[in-house]
Amino acid sequence: MRFQLQFALLIGAFAACGFAADEATVSGRVVDETGAAVAGARVELRAGGETVGASSDPAGDFKLAVAAGVYEVRAERLGFYAFHNPAITFAEGANHLTITLNHEQEFPERIDVKGSPAAVDPQQTAGRKELDNTEVQAVPYAAPADYRSALPLFDGVVQDNTGRPHFNGGASSQTTYVLDGFNVANPVTGLLDARVNIDSIQSLDLQSTRFSAGNGRGSAGVLELKTKMGDDRWRFGGTNFIPGVATDGGWHINKWTPRLEFSGPIVKGRAWFHNGADLFYSNDVIHDLPTGPNRTHGTTFSDLTRFQVNVTPGNIVTAGVLLNVADATRSGLSFLTPAEATTNSRQILVMNSVRDQQYFQGGALLEAGFADTRGLLRSEPQGSDIYEITPFGNRGNYFENLDRHFYRQQGVAGVYLPLAHWHGTHLVKIGTDLEREAFHQTTLRHDYEVLDAQNEVARYVTFAGSPFQTRKNFEAANYIQDHWTVRDGLNLEFGLRAEWNEIVRIVEMAPRVAAAWAPRLLRGTKLSAGWGIYYDAISLELFTRQQGQTSYATFYLPGNIVQGPVPTTFQIDERSLKAPYYRNASFQIERKLPFDLYLSAGYVRRSGQNGFAFNPVLPAADIADAQGSAYALRNNRTDHYDAVEASLHRTFAGKYECFAGYTRSEAKTSAGVDYSLENPVFGPQGPGRVAWDAPDRFHMWGWAPVPTAPRPLQWITRNTTWSYLLEYRTGFPFSVVSQQGVLVGAPNALSLPDYFNLNLQVERQFRAIHYLWAWRGGFDNITNSRNPNYVNNVAGTPDFLTYGRGQSRAFSVRLRFLGRK
Repeated sequence: MRFQLQFALLIGAFAACGFAADEATVSGRVVDETGAAVAGARVELRAGGETVGASSDPAGDFKLAVAAGVYEVRAERLGFYAFHNPAITFAEGANHLTITLNHEQEFPERIDVKGSPAAVDPQQTAGRKELDNTEVQAVPYAAPADYRSALPLFDGVVQDNTGRPHFNGGASSQTTYVLDGFNVANPVTGLLDARVNIDSIQSLDLQSTRFSAGNGRGSAGVLELKTKMGDDRWRFGGTNFIPGVATDGGWHINKWTPRLEFSGPIVKGRAWFHNGADLFYSNDVIHDLPTGPNRTHGTTFSDLTRFQVNVTPGNIVTAGVLLNVADATRSGLSFLTPAEATTNSRQILVMNSVRDQQYFQGGALLEAGFADTRGLLRSEPQGSDIYEITPFGNRGNYFENLDRHFYRQQGVAGVYLPLAHWHGTHLVKIGTDLEREAFHQTTLRHDYEVLDAQNEVARYVTFAGSPFQTRKNFEAANYIQDHWTVRDGLNLEFGLRAEWNEIVRIVEMAPRVAAAWAPRLLRGTKLSAGWGIYYDAISLELFTRQQGQTSYATFYLPGNIVQGPVPTTFQIDERSLKAPYYRNASFQIERKLPFDLYLSAGYVRRSGQNGFAFNPVLPAADIADAQGSAYALRNNRTDHYDAVEASLHRTFAGKYECFAGYTRSEAKTSAGVDYSLENPVFGPQGPGRVAWDAPDRFHMWGWAPVPTAPRPLQWITRNTTWSYLLEYRTGFPFSVVSQQGVLVGAPNALSLPDYFNLNLQVERQFRAIHYLWAWRGGFDNITNSRNPNYVNNVAGTPDFLTYGRGQSRAFSVRLRFLGRK
């Protein structure tokens, strides 16, 4: 009996050895050309018709278990060239594999490299969209020298008539803006004002829904601007160093947007740098104004310098310096605002940052960073003459002179723990985010008056009180996030974020949950859904209105009745306020279709509660009964955004793309009036559409090679591509006011005409003096659609509902120096 037991144990041991001998574990790391980790890369091993895959974690690590043998290895990540090795042998036991993915370039050095297509990643739970450097450079959108003009290429993003982007129906300040890991939003307004050389942009990453607990200060989404880093090769590029010339109003230089970038090694294999600078000069002619004072001038300079030092292969330090300087004359010039009523402005922004990342064995990652941001804004009127608001436009000199200085210090730290195994694998991140913001400003105002259609004074406004305003705020956030891979194809994410700020002084708890499922029976399909609570950043500008001056309005009503002066003041009791929050829910389906088409469709709902809004303290039946216009800040605003999105995306020949997307949405609020001294609208607070609501939006973009011509003419089409951008949307809403400045009807009750735009351009590469160049030419708004962006909204005047058109048809040219390729 004892012999039989020993024999059975021996046979079992041999069987176990035989089983182990057939098994290979493949652990590895995905890095870029500088050794930095690449997260979210899909690594697949293929053999005999079977495929085993995994995605790299934030430390770039991945692990797979397969039978020992020879495998085809592929690794893809959007924005990188695909890695492919047809035959790698993995022996029994442990194997290690390091995969290097190179960032995509608009003009690759090799013609046989192929970019990674937009793939269905079963481990990605967030609603993530991305525009890489090639897409940002190739699509012919208007104002191509500004990366912010590329943001409407995303589904769910619209750009209002002032150029501000709006994500998922939210205000521009309700999105988190991140530049290389740090908050880059304006500390006072929360807007995206920072300018970066578009050639230095590596990718624009948007998390529109289901973003993790590591992201805060924005309920509408997270936009990450990732910029380039140098490598071991010296690179130099230049764009648009020849100014543009226009003939309207006489021959003149109307646009000059030179851009330069320079990168290379400081110590090969160890340290690198990248510098990108651009200059934007504009001399625009505004139609419908007299010749001469119908031009507005502007000059903007930006410079971004980044450094990376690999202290050790596992310790990477990066640093950056961003400088913005902008001067503009006659800001706001339009057919309703002539030159005398405009302002001159000057802006300066300096942002310094440093970040240290330490990778450990087992997949742990520790990162910490600090950024300091400082800036100023000065806005001056053309003089001190009284400002006149008339039904036919504005006259005189604008009534406000602003001098603002702002600051921000931000510290971030986080740690990814090693993978834990319990009913699957768990990737846990714990982090903290500390931020101090402050600003002070002086606002000098002089008198202005409102005239009626008979050119008689309907309202006269004066100002009194201190012009000085100041505010600071400290915000702290701690979070924990668990990405749980239950099994291959099923991923859950749980997170909790706790926030506190010294204005509201209440601990804000924000739980979040998301799931992604790739059914085995539906290969190439992923279903994802999520729910969470999100808080917005506190607006410093909003919480200083009670410090500002008091306006006194005297009304001259029909029947020779004089009412006033009526004071306008703002009241804020911070102890009674709560933090506004949003409940966000979303569902999405992604599917790979035949012909390499990728379908994405989903539903998004944002529901805001406890929103901040100023409300009249003493409602009045009409102005004649009003004894004062006092506005108190309350938590009684609610917002709702519902949207259904669908898009098709295809990458072909490894480098050409086409995209089509449609969004049906509704964005509305219970508080549609924004009261301020600069927005003198009288009337009750009320519900309405938000000013950037566009219920229907369809857009297409892409680029492809020009069809091959007959052999004798092939020299014309060789190395030539054509690109296009088409956008249609419903017109933005606007409010109607009376000649006395009183709101007529509901806020934003009327809409501008529908918007349609089609841009077509052709680009050709060529060699000259031993270097590679590329020129591009084509038309913006080729159909010459009027696309109004201004309207006379004063009821009872002869020019009521007279529209001012946007950009007319324009021919644009771009010349780029690409160096030796």
